[in-house]
Amino acid sequence: MKIKNLENLGPKYLGFIQASVLFLYIFLVTSFMNGITPLFQKADSALAPLVFIMLFVISAVISASMVLGRAGYLFWEKRYAEAFGLLKWTISWSILYFVFAILIVSAVSY
Repeated sequence: MKIKNLENLGPKYLGFIQASVLFLYIFLVTSFMNGITPLFQKADSALAPLVFIMLFVISAVISASMVLGRAGYLFWEKRYAEAFGLLKWTISWSILYFVFAILIVSAVSY
């Protein structure tokens, strides 16, 4: 499916896409962190906090861009209702993903 114009997507669908990409990004970052954790446990390294904080800052910027990028553009264009509608849907879908993840973790834990 080729998306030629974001204007054709409704805020509900675009919010779903943004929340899904954010969820996938967070999943990839946590997988990466789980993979490199043994490297820092083997060596007595002062680099572990540095790596964690750098990854945290970079991830915060990337996540904010994913969630606020399009909404910020709409706000800049003085399309306030669309901007806040998109933000509302993105946050709603993100909360749904969060609840879904909690349910999966709790189901696996028991």
